[in-house]
This record gives sequence, structure tokens and C-alpha cells, in this order.
Amino acid sequence: MFIKLRGENDELFTGAENSATVGWRIVLEKMGLSGKVTPAQAKKKWDNLKKKYKECKYPGSGEGVSGKPTAATWPWFVQMDEVLGQRPSICPPVLIASIPMDTPGPSAAVSDQEEREEEEREGDRQPAAKKRRRDSDQELLDLIREDMRQQREAEERRAQAEEMRAQESRERMDRLFSILERWVPK
Repeated sequence: MFIKLRGENDELFTGAENSATVGWRIVLEKMGLSGKVTPAQAKKKWDNLKKKYKECKYPGSGEGVSGKPTAATWPWFVQMDEVLGQRPSICPPVLIASIPMDTPGPSAAVSDQEEREEEEREGDRQPAAKKRRRDSDQELLDLIREDMRQQREAEERRAQAEEMRAQESRERMDRLFSILERWVPK
């Protein structure tokens, strides 16, 4: 479930500052582990899974017989390959010219009607993508707001605790001074 949710929420892990923390909070929340596992622990688990995946996908020569898991024996390889397998960092794209150099480019005879139809098809798809993006953005904003609210509350609790400690310290000092005043002759 962890691997699947991380793959489904890949757009939350943009590399922007704190985006991964928010993304891990979403994943942990969906798994029901919020409060039990920290985003830092989830990130470490993901990093370990990626490392193991890469070791299984590209084993060194002669490896696999020394008891180390392989792509065939590691139980999470298929799920990790579904999430990571087509990423450029794992499987770099290979560009091959599909048109011979002596072949002329696209014909200028392509009708304006075909171009308009293509633009309309693209236009029909765009609102759904924008809506998904808006929903994702709104979810991210809601999480950021919730995180900020929690941080404010924690800061308020720290400030209240500090004030209580300061008040207790003043009261102890007052008691100490009153005891010393009684002992010291005037």
C-alpha cells in the first residue's frame, strides 16, 4: 500500500522545499499511520526501497548467489518497477530518428480543418486536467494550512509552558527572599 500510494501521489513530491513532507503526510494519513510514523521515517523507508530496487534491477556481476535479493526473489520488485521503472533516472530514453534524412517534412497540404479538430480535442481534455490540478493544489493548500495551524498551536503551547515556568521561578525566588529576610537581621 505504501508503494502504491507513493506512486499515485508522485505529483506531490516536486522537489520544492517541504513538498515531500506534505506528500509523506498525505501518504501516511491515507494509510492510517499519521502520528505513528513521521514523514522523515517514511522518506527513509522510501529511500531504502529505491536503493534495494536499483540493486535488484541492476545487480553487480556475480551478485544474486550471495543471498542478496534479486528481481525474481524480492517481493516488492514488481510494485516498485511499476512506480519507478519508466522514470528517466531508471530507464533513460533512447532517441532514434524515425524519418530518414532524405524524407521531406510534413506536407503543407494538411488542411486547416484537421488542425482545428486537433486543437478542439486538446481543448476538450484540458479542463479535466486543470480541474485535477486545481483539486490537487487545493488539497496541498489545505494540508499546508493545517500544518501551519498545528505549528501555531504547538508554539502557543510552548509559550504558555514557558510563561508557567517563569511564573513558578518568580514564586520560588519570592519565597526564598522572604525566608532570607526572616533570617537576616535588619
